[in-house]
Amino acid sequence: MRKSMFAALAAVIGLVGMSASARAQEQAAVNIGTVDTPMSCSYFRNYEGSRLAYSESEYARWWGAAAARRYYAAHTTWRSWVVKDCQSNFQTLRHSLEAALASSGRITTGPGGYTLNITISDIGETAPANNRPVRGENSYRTSWGTAVVTASYTLLDRSGATIDGGMITKRVEMSRTLDTNRIRVNTYEPGESVYDLVQSAVAKAIARDVVFAIDPVIVTAVEGNLIEINYGQPLVALGDRLDVDRSRGIGSLRYRVISATNYSATAEVDGDSDTSDIDPGNEVTFVEGDSDAANARRYRRVPLP
Repeated sequence: MRKSMFAALAAVIGLVGMSASARAQEQAAVNIGTVDTPMSCSYFRNYEGSRLAYSESEYARWWGAAAARRYYAAHTTWRSWVVKDCQSNFQTLRHSLEAALASSGRITTGPGGYTLNITISDIGETAPANNRPVRGENSYRTSWGTAVVTASYTLLDRSGATIDGGMITKRVEMSRTLDTNRIRVNTYEPGESVYDLVQSAVAKAIARDVVFAIDPVIVTAVEGNLIEINYGQPLVALGDRLDVDRSRGIGSLRYRVISATNYSATAEVDGDSDTSDIDPGNEVTFVEGDSDAANARRYRRVPLP
């Protein structure tokens, strides 16, 4: 009896180990290839050398005043050169991308599978937020400054063929002011923090595009106006928007994530649309919060009677 129990336990452990091994083998590998990022360069001119001069008074001591008035000699050995000092503006982007990809739990990072190449543009900035006087009890004024960066990427298979790619634009608020008749509020992010925030946003956005292209987001369960999907934090977080394909007809429904764990997320339909056409297995499109698609209407346009 005891032997049979040990045998059953060993069989269960073996099955668990085999399933874990199978999951590890199923994970695709993505290697971070080239990462082209902008650089900020400063130029400095350095000087080196000496100068030897014979003035009129010094020459007169040896040759007389009359001769000194006709002579002045100087010898210069100075030279100069230009030094170019450059610094990458996204120094840790490669590590941020590797961390974002690995955090999905669906793929591994390293050689042996896909290759991801990225090109980052320099940061463009709008004018910083400025305080302005406000007149009137109920009047107010607000302004803000943003940083914008564009990134493009290509995903290559083992043969070197491009199988996926895209271009993303991320915006980060650098400063904001709120002026009223009685109070002024001013917040801002230092330059180093802006680069860190943009870098993190770009890394997560590219990781989402790549991971979701390899292993798509799907609906795993439906309960009334709620759905559950097969991804969670950190790629999918509270408040994110999702477009879910209908099983019948055309179009999709907009959902908003209301909770997320490490392995799944729950979303609620945005509005009171009919969710009877949403079933497990339907594909899901993630909507970036700062994209134009985030402002799509909730309901279809219906002609008035």
